[in-house]
Amino acid sequence: MSATSRRFCASALALVFLTGLLGGRASQAQQSAWTNLGVGGGGAFYNPAGSPHDPKLVFVSSDMSGIYRSEDAGKSWQMLDWRQIRHSKSPVFHPTDPNVVYACGWSNNQFKVSHDKGKTWRDVANPAPWAEDSLGLLTIDRANPKLMLLSGAKNLYRSTDGAKTWSVIAGAPVGFIGQHIDQTSPADKRVCFGASASGVWRTSDGGLTWTDQSKGLPSREIRGFSGASDPKTGRVVIYCTIPSRKVDGKFAGGVYRSTDRGETWESAMGEGINTTLGTQEGGEADIDEYFFLSQSETTPDTIFVTNRGTGYLPPYHWTVYRSDDAGKTWRSCFFNDPRNRKYSNTPDPGWLMYEASRGWGDRALGFRVNPATPDQAIYTNYGEVFITMDGGKTWYQAFTKHADGPGEPKKGDRWTSIGIEDTNCWQYAFDPHDKNRTYICYTDIGFARSEDRGKTWYPMMAALPWRNTVYQIAFDPDVPGKIYAASSSQHDIPHWSQVQGPNPKLPGGMALSQDYGKTWTKISEGLPPAAVTSVVVDPTSPKDARVLYCTSYGYGVYKSTNGGKSWVKKTEGIVPENNRLVYRLERTKDGTLYCSVAGRRPGKGVDVAVTGGLHKSTDGAETWTRISSDEIFRPVDFCIHPTELNTIYVAVMDGLGHKGGIYKTTDGGKTWTQSVPDYDKKFCSYIEGFSVALNPRDPNIVYFLTSTHGMFLSRDAGKTWTAIGPEKSPPFMTAQRIYWDPEDPGTVCFVTNGGSVWKGPDPAK
Repeated sequence: MSATSRRFCASALALVFLTGLLGGRASQAQQSAWTNLGVGGGGAFYNPAGSPHDPKLVFVSSDMSGIYRSEDAGKSWQMLDWRQIRHSKSPVFHPTDPNVVYACGWSNNQFKVSHDKGKTWRDVANPAPWAEDSLGLLTIDRANPKLMLLSGAKNLYRSTDGAKTWSVIAGAPVGFIGQHIDQTSPADKRVCFGASASGVWRTSDGGLTWTDQSKGLPSREIRGFSGASDPKTGRVVIYCTIPSRKVDGKFAGGVYRSTDRGETWESAMGEGINTTLGTQEGGEADIDEYFFLSQSETTPDTIFVTNRGTGYLPPYHWTVYRSDDAGKTWRSCFFNDPRNRKYSNTPDPGWLMYEASRGWGDRALGFRVNPATPDQAIYTNYGEVFITMDGGKTWYQAFTKHADGPGEPKKGDRWTSIGIEDTNCWQYAFDPHDKNRTYICYTDIGFARSEDRGKTWYPMMAALPWRNTVYQIAFDPDVPGKIYAASSSQHDIPHWSQVQGPNPKLPGGMALSQDYGKTWTKISEGLPPAAVTSVVVDPTSPKDARVLYCTSYGYGVYKSTNGGKSWVKKTEGIVPENNRLVYRLERTKDGTLYCSVAGRRPGKGVDVAVTGGLHKSTDGAETWTRISSDEIFRPVDFCIHPTELNTIYVAVMDGLGHKGGIYKTTDGGKTWTQSVPDYDKKFCSYIEGFSVALNPRDPNIVYFLTSTHGMFLSRDAGKTWTAIGPEKSPPFMTAQRIYWDPEDPGTVCFVTNGGSVWKGPDPAK
């Protein structure tokens, strides 16, 4: 999958924030009870940071809202609980107190502080002067930590008492992407620098008034900024990156520096950095672009920068460049393909290199040098995390663990999670024929299989005909190893970004494996070239003429009577006819079929929507009848009572002018009742229900999983609901489905929208 088509899924805000001792205890209890399963990594990582007090303490954030904390420099990770903090910008460490860490959230009005090295978090100020502002960057004066500058999209905020109180600086520039407080300037007249996307600025009075320092730059479009100052020598150097251009057949742009506090600027594109023009082998651009700048705060002449690259191999590749003379000379210090021993300084780059390519992870999405030392730097991209502890001489991957013993990793090996999972999952399946085999259906990385009940995994993204997403698998009841897969190149159905319908550029279909998921073949004759999101096997049909049903998103239900060799459309009775976003299929023990149809938005910016609903068939999909009421507009998953087949629960998303929640019928759809758990509307005004599940031991115990507020539990068949707290649920918010371990019914696995799979005790215990 190309970098340009990588997903970005923004989730809604948290339900509540835990504070103080109770939050700490709940977080620790939850972490000990739950285990993250998966291959590791797999999604976009941003905003890395290493502590200046202890380089082993590092943080990374993901595009799917997770924040990860490590105490061993990325060898293992702990996800922070979503009720306390989510979507963090790079954490900022207090310069003198190693226990204090600050972080700004991606959403409005989030500024957090931790007093236990990032284990638990609380709001910095309440009420806060930045209400409705989106905060981005905090800078602390390391010699006088009482002085803090906090940049938002609307205002710049200043504290002179160590974050106890804050004032708004009228007329100050906003949206800083980088700042530096000059440690050589007088303490009562601090010189500070800041750069936004539209220029570089300077203050000489601790942030009260600002002047434009961009006059000497060829472009005011600033991409990256960094600065360092050394009180011992009095030297101050600030740097920025600007877009690259061709001027008179030569390279222009890239990295610039100023050694006189922004009065003048000069190019820092010295010897060793890529300034060649023209696309090289494996490249996608004919001119290199430069982005992240970072350095330790006291080494003005040592600077690192990331680039895009114009080719695959050095000296044209995307990399990290290091300079120790303020950009007069540079050397490339990162190449993570061990197949090219001449250049590689990353012995184990992780599973994505072997199962996909170096191109899958792509260039840096985040890069940060430890503020206390240039020896440590952290590099993140679209699926991987890399760390150096020797200034770029060598790097190690910090997102997965090779599980096939000693020796160099290779394609086809097993890998295991180290706690930093950033993947959207749709199903965790236990093989009915072999208790040791389990499977994960993924977005972006397709599929993974395990032969030891989830301890280690074989990534299988390259094996599927449509490698991006597997939405569901189904097992042949009589033939061990025979698995059917609903798969697609279109991901994240039926979330908001996909309610317009199928993308003709992203096809999908049905696939078949006859060797426990090792190899796959297409079985899509008769199916349209669109995403298949659900598959059901009729266990009563002959094994040599197996009856299957699947959903083709945007086209309807399809049926096969020959084990998937060919398919026939079966949509008679599915209404309205201008909505065929059939999403989920279920079959009850009496042979009745049900399917949910997602609400459809005809196009972007179109408010008039087309309803979805729940449909039923009693004749093998030959005809369908809509049994849901008009209120059930955006249904997703549903479940049927195991013995009272007229009792059905439906999870419904808000949106398109209709309310979400749980809808229930006890008379087969003649009448419906809606219930909505009590959720905190201050942080999210709507609720997106994704699935409903019944406890296999007691169907009066009902689980409601949401994309916006975590999980809820009912012990009275849906009459009342309570939120499942951190002591009984995973730390990730957007749980999508729950699966019970057939060997241990007291253990469940939750699949999430961005946090992979979590295994732990049944919350109802």
